[in-house]
Amino acid sequence: MLSGIVELDDAFFGAADEGGKRGRGTTKVSVLVGLSINEKGHPQYIKVEVADNMTADTVNAFVEANVVSGSTLSTDAYSSYKQLQERGYEHCPKIFNPKEDKEHLKWLHTAVSNAKAFINGTYHGLDRKHLPLYLAEFCYRFNRRFKPHELFNRLLYSCLVSEKIDFAVLTT
Repeated sequence: MLSGIVELDDAFFGAADEGGKRGRGTTKVSVLVGLSINEKGHPQYIKVEVADNMTADTVNAFVEANVVSGSTLSTDAYSSYKQLQERGYEHCPKIFNPKEDKEHLKWLHTAVSNAKAFINGTYHGLDRKHLPLYLAEFCYRFNRRFKPHELFNRLLYSCLVSEKIDFAVLTT
C-alpha cells in the first residue's frame, strides 16, 4: 500500500491517434498511477492499473485499494478526484500547467515516461490485452530497484508459485 505523500494521476498508453485528441479525450488506454514520495521528496513505490474510464467511482476504488487512509494525495484539479477528501484522505489538488509548474507531479510524470520508454523500447508496443502484465512488470522492477540482490530469488519464487499460462491463452 502506498502511504505518506502520494502523487496520483492518469496516463494514456498506446499508439498515437491520427488526428485524434490528446489527454483525457484520446482513445488510448487509460491508466491510473499512484506514486509514493518519501520525506526527502524522492519516489518510493508505484502502483499502476488499467482503467476503463476516469470516473470518480473508478478513481475512488483505485485509491482505496492502493493507498493507506489518511495519506496526502497530490493531484491535478480533475473533477473525478473531488471526493477523495470525503473518503479519509488529505487531498491537495492543484490546477496543473506543465509550462509553468515543473515540480507538480514531477516524479509521477517521470515514472510514467519511464514506463512508456520501457514498453516501447523493450516490446515495441503492445495491445490493450497484455498492457496490465507489462505495467505489472514495470512496477515490480521499480518497487525493487534498490534491492537488486533479491531480484533473481523473488523472480524464481514467483515462477514457482504462479499458474502455468499456455501459449494459446497468451495469443487469443
